[in-house]
Amino acid sequence: MFIGRHQELAWLQEGWEAKKPQFRILYGRRRVGKSRLIDHFAEQTRKIVYQAVEGTVSDQLRDLTEAVLACEDNPVLRAAPFANWAQALATFTSMAQSGPLLVVLDEYQYAAEADHTLASLLQRWWSRDVEGLPIYLILCGSYIRFFVQNVLTGPAYGRNTGSWQLMPLGYRQAAGFFPDWSHEDQLRAYAVIGGVPHYALQFDPSMSLAWNITNNVLRRGSVLYQEAELLVREELREPRIYFSILRAISDGCTRLNDIEQRVGARGLQQYLRNLEGLGLAAYRAPVLGKSRRGVWTITDPYLRFWFRFVLPHKVQLDHGASPERVFREAVAPYLDQFVSKPTFEEVCQSWVIAGANAGTLPEATQVGAWWGPVPRPKPDNPLNKAEGEIEAVAAHGNRLSLAGEAKWTIEPVGFGVLNHLRETVVHVPGATEDTPLYLFGRDFDPNLEVSAKAEGVRLIRVGDLYQPDALD
Repeated sequence: MFIGRHQELAWLQEGWEAKKPQFRILYGRRRVGKSRLIDHFAEQTRKIVYQAVEGTVSDQLRDLTEAVLACEDNPVLRAAPFANWAQALATFTSMAQSGPLLVVLDEYQYAAEADHTLASLLQRWWSRDVEGLPIYLILCGSYIRFFVQNVLTGPAYGRNTGSWQLMPLGYRQAAGFFPDWSHEDQLRAYAVIGGVPHYALQFDPSMSLAWNITNNVLRRGSVLYQEAELLVREELREPRIYFSILRAISDGCTRLNDIEQRVGARGLQQYLRNLEGLGLAAYRAPVLGKSRRGVWTITDPYLRFWFRFVLPHKVQLDHGASPERVFREAVAPYLDQFVSKPTFEEVCQSWVIAGANAGTLPEATQVGAWWGPVPRPKPDNPLNKAEGEIEAVAAHGNRLSLAGEAKWTIEPVGFGVLNHLRETVVHVPGATEDTPLYLFGRDFDPNLEVSAKAEGVRLIRVGDLYQPDALD
């Protein structure tokens, strides 16, 4: 099953149809679906697809030889594998003489780390030998830091014809793994495992969401039970510190000083930026607000769920506690509260972005949330202020172009939410009396529906978020 990735496939196909040699770079975190994307794209092409593994250069060259022979028989290579990378590159050149050739060096970082001359050899070969040949070279890999530091800015800089960081699927595409589930459970599943295809494939769509969380996240020995630890260890040096940072954020320490106090270390700004570069954490500031009010948040839904529900019970689970009991007592009562913030808010923001891009919603140069001080006078303190928040806002330049409350509640959304939105939006910089108002929720009070229709306030249910739109 192959789901989504329409833009990425179009980008790859564009390179294949180009009238000149192409040198492209595709990278992204482990498990995000890079190899599956390449395989799907390359089905109808003449191709050499080589996936490097950790090992010696001679082992890697033997594997590369097999990949070449899978594309085209070569008596010389059947007699003896490649002796070096220079011979391999010369073979690519020779094969391209007879027609278009796709060459994919997957997990390129392993080959480059084993042979430190490979990057320079590739650069020299590309500059001198491939001009005019129908060669489409793709370097692919999962070590983001390596690609940023050694490929995008290394010898390939200025020579590649395009690069793409593959990101997890959006919530609508991820729902394709569970086509028979309700939209509410599709969104809950997204809050649990996010949009990494490998994570979604661990779930059984014929079983319930509760069964899948119990057996595929909370049960010792399942892939997702330990994936969070493996991800941190594999992607980052000093995993102990990064793990503590993520745990601190999960526990509510969202300001730099609070994180440093919790971790017990100073100078963690660069660590946080590294997590941001991997797409695991991000610094969020209010739209049309002051950046100094920003907070750090875990951006990967699976990591959020793991740190919130798995880690606190891992010792018990490791020693035989029942996953069913942990789910029943520690997860189920709080799952919708967990979905509500921030996953539902982020999904609503994604819907706004898609609508703005498609032209069905007001223009937006920035989409996110807004928070800041709003007047809340008290009898003994008429100047009192409280923290106000609007979960989904869009700005076009310095103008607030949309404001919406996102409430994932059991009870239907009522007039109290709309009144709160009206009272708060006037304090957002750039707001006007014409700023469109939106309410997002699972259901709405019937009286509110009548009033909202009359006043032009748009109500968006969960099902509306999954209607065909620009997110495809």
